[in-house]
Amino acid sequence: MRIRNAVPTKLIYPLPFSSASNPHRIVWPRNRKTSARSVFARTPLPTVLFKKPTISVLRASPRDQLYDARFLLFKKPKPERPPSTDLAARAFGVKMLNYIQIVTTPTADTQGTCLLLHFDNKRYLFGNAAEGTQRAFVQRNVGIQKVEDLFLTGSVNWRNDGGLLGIILTFADTLAGKIEHIQANIEERKKQGKPPRPADEAVKPSLRIHGGKNLAHLLATSRRFIFRKGLPLRPHEIRDDPRATEKQTSAPDWQDANINVWYMPIQSTSTSPASPRKRTHQEFTEETKANEQHNASPVSSDNEEDLRLVNTVVTQMFDSDWKMDALIETTLHQAKLPAKLFIRDDKGHIQVYTGPMPGGDQEVPDIPVLVRQPWPGAMVGNLPRTEPSHQSMCYIVKGHDRRGKFNPQAAMKLGVAKPDYKLLTAGQSVVGKDGTVVTPSMVLGETVGGKGFAVVDLPDASYIDALVNRTEWSNDDIMKGIHVIFWTLGGGVSSDPRLQEFMQKMSEVKHIVSSVDVCPNRISLESVTAQTFKLRCIDPDRFPLPVYNNEVSLSNTPTTSASPLFESGQIGKMVQFAPHYLHQDDKIIPFPDIEKMARESLNDQVLEMAQQARAKVTDPEFLAKIEKVESDIPHRDAEIITLGTGSALPSKYRNVSATLARVPGCGNYLFDCGENTIGQLRRVFGHDLPEILRDLKGIWISHLHADHHLGTASVIRAWHEETSKSNPSAKLIVASHAHMIDWLREYADIENFGFDRLVTTTFNTDPIRRGTRICKSRIFTEEETALLGLKQIDACFVAHCFGALATVFTFPSGLKIAYSGDCRPSDDFVIIGKDATLLIHESTFDDELQGDAIAKKHSTMSEAIDVGRRMGARRILLTHFSQRYQKVPIMEEKMEIRDDVEGGKKAELDEVILVAFDYMRVKLGDFRKAQAFLPTLQKLFEDVQEDQ
Repeated sequence: MRIRNAVPTKLIYPLPFSSASNPHRIVWPRNRKTSARSVFARTPLPTVLFKKPTISVLRASPRDQLYDARFLLFKKPKPERPPSTDLAARAFGVKMLNYIQIVTTPTADTQGTCLLLHFDNKRYLFGNAAEGTQRAFVQRNVGIQKVEDLFLTGSVNWRNDGGLLGIILTFADTLAGKIEHIQANIEERKKQGKPPRPADEAVKPSLRIHGGKNLAHLLATSRRFIFRKGLPLRPHEIRDDPRATEKQTSAPDWQDANINVWYMPIQSTSTSPASPRKRTHQEFTEETKANEQHNASPVSSDNEEDLRLVNTVVTQMFDSDWKMDALIETTLHQAKLPAKLFIRDDKGHIQVYTGPMPGGDQEVPDIPVLVRQPWPGAMVGNLPRTEPSHQSMCYIVKGHDRRGKFNPQAAMKLGVAKPDYKLLTAGQSVVGKDGTVVTPSMVLGETVGGKGFAVVDLPDASYIDALVNRTEWSNDDIMKGIHVIFWTLGGGVSSDPRLQEFMQKMSEVKHIVSSVDVCPNRISLESVTAQTFKLRCIDPDRFPLPVYNNEVSLSNTPTTSASPLFESGQIGKMVQFAPHYLHQDDKIIPFPDIEKMARESLNDQVLEMAQQARAKVTDPEFLAKIEKVESDIPHRDAEIITLGTGSALPSKYRNVSATLARVPGCGNYLFDCGENTIGQLRRVFGHDLPEILRDLKGIWISHLHADHHLGTASVIRAWHEETSKSNPSAKLIVASHAHMIDWLREYADIENFGFDRLVTTTFNTDPIRRGTRICKSRIFTEEETALLGLKQIDACFVAHCFGALATVFTFPSGLKIAYSGDCRPSDDFVIIGKDATLLIHESTFDDELQGDAIAKKHSTMSEAIDVGRRMGARRILLTHFSQRYQKVPIMEEKMEIRDDVEGGKKAELDEVILVAFDYMRVKLGDFRKAQAFLPTLQKLFEDVQEDQ
């Protein structure tokens, strides 16, 4: 989608930015001379004027009509070629390995069930794309380079699909590399004077996502913070039942050269579609004003137009022709800052503008400037409204028929030339030596019928009737060759008599059940657990083992007894369909022996150093000095739990950003909330998690990069579900940039996750502090402090990405926690964090990689420590490490405790710096104890290889 081409009566250039909204969305200037009502308001869409398949014409929304736009033109993707009619014929002569494998089952780390379908030439994913799925792929060493189709089961919501955005980003990077490789091959052959290979000229790799209602809407809500080029992404929503009509057919609903797929959307029988989220008073008022200015009710597009708009937005998020170096003209005063500005010199050459900015001490002329053209997806201010879906997607999947075994003796007897053998195996007839027409059936064994499976997702018992009454189960053409049904079941569903009766009726099919009732809450991320065990052997007070149980499920039910009707799903379980149907239980991943894995790399020297450190931290003289020197630190009992300490994307050893601060008497506070933060909380707290959620009072999101906020919705939902039972009047403050709140508000149309119970706070620069990027403080009233435990939140914009913020939380006791998010070192952050009790600062790169840190707008370890020293922070915690590094950086720590220092020198001489690990728990009053183990940790990791 290029700039939203509208048809106003008159346009004014340059197009100004809106000072109160997304800087990446152009606001069309209002023509105040137009009549109150246009004669085109109800005109049919002029689609006949735009017959190109790449042009989409939509009626303008009420908001766009305020600026005289009547119709909007969108560039949309070229229509996909329909499946070839000879797919089955092409597949007939091909033999390849084909199996399906369970990658995840419900555990604290992986909330959903995901299956990988393997063919030699391609892979497919079936099931849930829940949070933690991507990290499980890394742990299992499952490659996704050949995946081009995802078939999402169940309802579209964050519980099932919270990991989808992260998976898509990984796909985007993978496919970008694949496309770059293909282009390089074409260019190389071109230099050699050779034509491109047919394989290189094939259709560009793409990603198709099949799912239920709201699939595209979920993706489109992320348009402000997810943008990639070169990934043709095609969401395919199955909104209607393909077999709901009287004239039912056995033909598959989708197919390619490997598989046939039948869609089975089922509807809950006890839940009527929920009404959309109520508009806030502000939203209602804005819409009312818009209507009044037009003297008419808003023009609402029909459902088809809404879907087309949403799908177009998704396409432009991943496959637009937007270029970062494309510039548009505005003026200095109208440009939304912060932004990089350009001007033209006397010769018309473009240069970076380095002059004074608005908001400073001197007057600035409103000169023309150039800014980067906004990316297309972000130019859509509001999505059409939707409502939660109570549809659950299921699938039947079957391979094509394959040829029987080739009989060379029969071919020779019929006089077939050897070069023609491959034609016969491909299903083509040939002519023998004596002119006899030889058909494939004359030299091939009996055709091998396609084999396959079904994937059924029942969120609760209200879906059972719709499932068991599906006509597909009695259709012999569809069910022939279906050997396995993979069941993904909600709590209590597996014991429902109706489902058990259905399984008995379908006893010729193998039933494999994956659910929160029958699958053990096993360790599914062995690498980080083994690492934590090593750390626990060194410092048991700071490193508790993750909570798990190989005999009990997430719903606290025993999993050791087997059912006569089904087997429970196990990670690694493989079912082979070709060349032979075979259950390969030897591929099941056994429960890991964590202690054995950990002790292999625990040498005697490390254990001896740990013993010496433990003796030091229990020495009465050492403890007395700590008590004396830290007597002025408020809330020494406040505990910091580092849930995710890595950057960019999850790895074996570090999850993405999340830090929990527990402040007794005030509450619990999350600083950033990367994907699967809820899973990390489950592993750390186990059965105590409900208490942690009841005391959760605030969530801070530093910026809208995916590794910092994609776990927010599930944490809010867990808080909402828990407090709805125990304290329905409880509130949760979510503080961030306005775009984060906008995303949560839009997502609330898809799922009622508790948005209406939030206290939202956004930040803008403080006009009083001109020349800085410090924001206006959020000061709490006595009533709010009693409810949320906070006295004040300060923030400032930092150099990283648009809207990136650092913050300082101040508590009534005087405790100040400063949190950097991702950024280059910031003087403004130093100002608002003055005399902080604790600084939590990103330390993405080692010092020798300062060039990388500058280029990617991150900080090195030394830069982070320097920020803390300039603040006068008493304690510094380094986190957000590059996922390449498992080592502990070497630091010159001040191990000596100076109990004779007073006043301003105290912060300088009482400084303690720690390095964060996932699952680490440390109280402010225990930083000195944890510091004593640092040399041992450095020794433990000194020989560890970089984890790629």
